[in-house]
Amino acid sequence: MEPNEQQAVGRRLRAARETLGLTQEDVAGALGIQRTSVIAMEAGRRNVSALELRRLARLYRRSVAWILGEEDVEPAVSEDRALYRATAELSPEDRAQVLRFAEFLAAAKPSTEAGVRPRAAARRRITPEDG
Repeated sequence: MEPNEQQAVGRRLRAARETLGLTQEDVAGALGIQRTSVIAMEAGRRNVSALELRRLARLYRRSVAWILGEEDVEPAVSEDRALYRATAELSPEDRAQVLRFAEFLAAAKPSTEAGVRPRAAARRRITPEDG
């Protein structure tokens, strides 16, 4: 992988981690590597192995293609657009009802698909298999 590509991958890894509210320590624990390795990956100074890439994609709920820069749109962005389209024609009252239901679901399910609640990751050791 070229240095510029490695840096771009690192930027995507960092963005995905931060979006989920995970720390570098959380990621290191999930992958079974040192925190300094995560720092080096995100800085583009270390290659990411195929196995690490697959685990990171699962942990971050992203495709390997997105991490590698082969897909432009993050899954969350696509889902947000679909949700917007689905609710755009609703009345303000119905949109408020959808919002209340979404908030209810979020409160009822304390963990994310990755197995970690954002900002609570430090309280629980996570693994890529949690997702």
